[in-house]
Amino acid sequence: MPKVRVELFIAYPPTSLCEKLMKMAKGVVEEFGENVELQIYQRGIPYNVEPTRGFQRVRKTVKIPAILVDGDLLAERGVPSEDELRAAISKKLGEKSNYFSKR
Repeated sequence: MPKVRVELFIAYPPTSLCEKLMKMAKGVVEEFGENVELQIYQRGIPYNVEPTRGFQRVRKTVKIPAILVDGDLLAERGVPSEDELRAAISKKLGEKSNYFSKR
């Protein structure tokens, strides 16, 4: 099954809100195992992997902290609930499964 990428854009050094977002996201992403990968980008620090196009589009205007799921902005300047993140990931996994099962 194709992976879904969750991207966090946080301050450097991380604020308490950034820390809260990272902790929540890591916990939820672990629930999905190998189907989801987590990338954390810190403002002003070079990226270690190529960000999604969605992230590249919003990175200069988005408020920190921000979280994107497969390039779609889920929240900025705050922390979504665990259920909101689970729902967004599940939706993307479903879309990818449907796409690849039709091929």
